[in-house]
Amino acid sequence: MRKTFDAELQELNYEMIDMAAAAEDAIDVVTESLASGDDAAAKSAVEMTRSMDQMERDIENRCLRLLLQQQPVARDLRTISAAMKMVTDLQRIGDQCANIAEISLLLKEQKQTRTLADIRTMSQKAGVMVKRSIFAYVNRDTEAAQAVIALDDVDALFRTIKGELVELIAGNRDEADQAIDLIIIAKYLERIADHAVNIAQWAIFCVTGEILG
Repeated sequence: MRKTFDAELQELNYEMIDMAAAAEDAIDVVTESLASGDDAAAKSAVEMTRSMDQMERDIENRCLRLLLQQQPVARDLRTISAAMKMVTDLQRIGDQCANIAEISLLLKEQKQTRTLADIRTMSQKAGVMVKRSIFAYVNRDTEAAQAVIALDDVDALFRTIKGELVELIAGNRDEADQAIDLIIIAKYLERIADHAVNIAQWAIFCVTGEILG
């Protein structure tokens, strides 16, 4: 019985890694679409995130089977409960990448601004945080997870970008539409970084049982 349970846990880990890889790929493609204004990259990001819906359902179903059909010990319960929490964060990252990609299609024909360059930087930082948090979970590396939590300066970047764009709107109404689009993108990137912190915290919980936040 334990051997079967361990095999199921291993399958759960593989599914989590696959979904995490999909989230990483979506962020990479979205960052590329913001940098290049490439329609194909933006559309690809939207398509990529659609497969994550089924991944989420599959992982949740496996977690429920493990809880209902087996008798997990404390360590196993931590792994399963963390997976159920993390899968939501990964799905939200996918949704936010798709939203950013759709908005980036609207920006292609608009004038490039310094703020758009700042948003690309924000996108890269959020992407790094997600990748490092996933690394921490896969490797059960609490130090790497703590480093992700300490790295979170995306909130400050968002406030800076938002302030710049509010000033832009006040000074030039003709730029208002683009400024609003950029504020929305920046907000989505801030949320992606927040999800990365959540994943890092759940990675720590898997190892220690300590709930941070």
